[in-house]
Amino acid sequence: MLLSASLTRVPSSMYMMLWYFIVIVNGVIPLFSSCTSTAELIDELPGQPDGVSFEQHSGYIVTDSWRGHALFYYLVEADARNPLSYPLTLWFNGGPGCSSLGFGAFMEHGPFRPAGDGGLMKNEFSWNKVSNMLYVESPIGVGFSYSNTTLDYVDWGDADTARDNMQFLLSWFEEYPKYRDSDLFLAGESYAGHYVPQLAALVLDYNKQSHGKPINLRAIALGNPLLDSQISVDGATFLWSHGVISDETLKLKETVCNDSRYLMELIHHKISTECTEVFEKQVEEMGNFTDPGDVLEPYCFSGTAAMQSASSSAWDAYHAKLARRMVLTDPCLGDSIFSYLNNPRVQKALHANTTKLPLAWQFCSGSLSYHAVELGTNIIPLLSALIKEHLRVLLFSGDQDSKIPLTQTRMIANMIARDLKFTSLGQYAPWYDKMQVGGWTQSFGTSRKGKNATHLTFATVRGAAHEVPYTSPSQALTLFKAFLEGSSLPKVPFKN
Repeated sequence: MLLSASLTRVPSSMYMMLWYFIVIVNGVIPLFSSCTSTAELIDELPGQPDGVSFEQHSGYIVTDSWRGHALFYYLVEADARNPLSYPLTLWFNGGPGCSSLGFGAFMEHGPFRPAGDGGLMKNEFSWNKVSNMLYVESPIGVGFSYSNTTLDYVDWGDADTARDNMQFLLSWFEEYPKYRDSDLFLAGESYAGHYVPQLAALVLDYNKQSHGKPINLRAIALGNPLLDSQISVDGATFLWSHGVISDETLKLKETVCNDSRYLMELIHHKISTECTEVFEKQVEEMGNFTDPGDVLEPYCFSGTAAMQSASSSAWDAYHAKLARRMVLTDPCLGDSIFSYLNNPRVQKALHANTTKLPLAWQFCSGSLSYHAVELGTNIIPLLSALIKEHLRVLLFSGDQDSKIPLTQTRMIANMIARDLKFTSLGQYAPWYDKMQVGGWTQSFGTSRKGKNATHLTFATVRGAAHEVPYTSPSQALTLFKAFLEGSSLPKVPFKN
């Protein structure tokens, strides 16, 4: 996920914003066409607890019939009497190339979490309490999604992902027309800092060019997002402030080789001796049982080799010697998810793996080789352009994540606010999840004649990791609910 270490000014002119839209969109919209799918109701998932009243659907949407692209999705309807009165949220995980089914649905904010005995436990903080949740395994080659064109697995990048995701959305609405009038929210984490804004740009362009009904896109939310490799991933100060690395290593990372330079060298297979020595020293000081995604998380000692190979992107390769973080209540939850989703009975219930893929389901990448150079793309100009199109943006950060630290995302939020000449709407202050501090937040926007309009919000989530809802589920649900409502986060404690 990185570029160079130098901090450059983000272009803010209308010309640059329009140019970015053209680069992303040009040549994509004409490819959209009607496609087939296999949309099916899930009768019941193996091990599903009793008393489930909401519907679940899953299947494949063919996004390119000529090349044989098919994206797998999992829909969890809102847990309410009238699900259509609730919005629709499309969720992406990052990687690039990590499963929204394994992470988003079963590890983070879906209705169930697999138990060690093969059953499922209810997640009382499931996001389907406030929204219909649509999880898509994107891009092709991730999880159960696939392409019949072998070359696609070794020649794939952001533009391909955005095109397929847009086609998925249009074709999915054809299969589920009752959701076509719903308010739509796009959300995701980590490398979804690329996926979500790029898809949002295509949706807005579609709305301008289409003579039919526009898609009701309302806002986007990005958790611990990769937005600019020059800024987002610099975790040296964060690690030092948490006592994870020494004064000496901090100085080396500031003067010899920082995270941005190291990753770009890794991407281009030209790792220098000085960078190697700095990061070997960091790994030694962090130890084998500390995950940079959550510096507080205990280690799962029964982890399988499959889980250890789950993170295979260029950025995760840097952390190959470090332990994979698991949830506080169950450090080995990832093992249970891996076993559950590779169970033939579960796959049959999910209408998944219908073509008998040659590889087992994996958390990340699978057979896909993503264009590593895409990690260096600066998304900040696109975010500014989206906000200028009146799209509301939430940037949130778990405060125990050193992969993409809150300090860096907050810096980017302030940069965007200055670029757009926004004012601060209130002071940087704590927000509350029930009676406890949930994190800290700052909103930016316009203020006219006593009326404030929030366009950009930054929020931290207290005690949260790289996957925020995984370790701080209650706080994450409160944050998500406020995001959907377009309201401020609670500034005073409140009881249930």
